[in-house]
Amino acid sequence: MEVPAIELIDVTAGYMGKPVQNHISFRIEQGEIVALLGGSGCGKSTMLKTIIGLLPVISGDVRIAGESIIHCNQMKKKEILRKFGVAFQNGALFRSYTLAENIALPLQEYTGLSREEIDKIVEEKLRIVGLEGAGDKMPGDLSGGMVKRGAVARALALNPGIIFLDEPSAGLDPLNSSNLDQLILQIRKQFNSTIMIVTHELDSIFTVADRAIFLDSKGGGILAEGTPEELKNSCSNPFVRSFLNRGKVV
Repeated sequence: MEVPAIELIDVTAGYMGKPVQNHISFRIEQGEIVALLGGSGCGKSTMLKTIIGLLPVISGDVRIAGESIIHCNQMKKKEILRKFGVAFQNGALFRSYTLAENIALPLQEYTGLSREEIDKIVEEKLRIVGLEGAGDKMPGDLSGGMVKRGAVARALALNPGIIFLDEPSAGLDPLNSSNLDQLILQIRKQFNSTIMIVTHELDSIFTVADRAIFLDSKGGGILAEGTPEELKNSCSNPFVRSFLNRGKVV
């Protein structure tokens, strides 16, 4: 069996030792797009931060491409961090740097490439996300959609096999949201990327996700898992069905 891109093994996650979600286990296979769903306050962002190593686990293990990001030394952790890119909800672009300088940061930190080589890669990533010619702009001069695309470009800088997207469509108008969905699908097709999306945007979920994992808002773990259509139409949990049917009783 192929090693999964992302694997959680009985993970309990939270802050300062206080659990937010308990006993979470799932696999995301190579090339899948999986949405992590749940009601407000269910711990989606907490789980994301735990998976990418920003929060320590309370218990359990997180494996990226078969390697534990929890039980490793700092040198190994830095090696694992190169395997994925992250685009945070607000873009998290450094406001004192140009867009191009923001995208260049991972290349400067993790590679020994020359300035010329880095500039060439930055131009390529800007082209992929449709921001050619915008590299000299400051984040404050970009629209919301451009900030989101810029964050995706930075996540792609090191050509990672895995990409994490935190609420990528939040705050965008329907057209920009749709365009971002198409970008996500394009990236998967072009790079065979594994993509995990933390979101509550139903249109995006049904457009891009192969599978959805629905978290219990009371911290009880995974309520349901399956394709978005399966969960919407035939999930045994009425709350999950109602959520995916926009509150309608089905």
